[in-house]
Amino acid sequence: MAACTGVWLLTLSSVSWPDLVVAAACAVPCALAARAGRRAVGGHWRPRMRWLAWLAPLAAAIPADLARLFLVAARPAAAHAGDGPPGRFQRITMPPGEPVPVANARHALATLTISASPGSLVIDSDPAAGPLDLHDLGSGWPHLDQVVAR
Repeated sequence: MAACTGVWLLTLSSVSWPDLVVAAACAVPCALAARAGRRAVGGHWRPRMRWLAWLAPLAAAIPADLARLFLVAARPAAAHAGDGPPGRFQRITMPPGEPVPVANARHALATLTISASPGSLVIDSDPAAGPLDLHDLGSGWPHLDQVVAR
């Protein structure tokens, strides 16, 4: 919550006391609710620092996926009428043998990373079973699906 509030405050042209009060009034109850929710479901995450390396491919994927999406949108419908709708469904297998808190964190952060790019969306995630199911509108570099599965 602190990171999201910080990003919001950074987007303001100038920060005033009323902005800070509103930010705190929104962030603190949300943070408390998130913590209570995590405790209610028994959630426990153990993220790894090396996963911060996913941010570089994500930063590259956003403009690359955006360009691919514009190309898909610019094609006339008749050009791919026989091919069906653009995109594909795929299943990403996560590394086996991770402790439950690490696997839960990987699933959550991988879902966030993959869905943050405009060309893909995680449609199902089951940390107990292992895979992530996603819809990918355009494939190509930097292949976030492969990045998060390593």
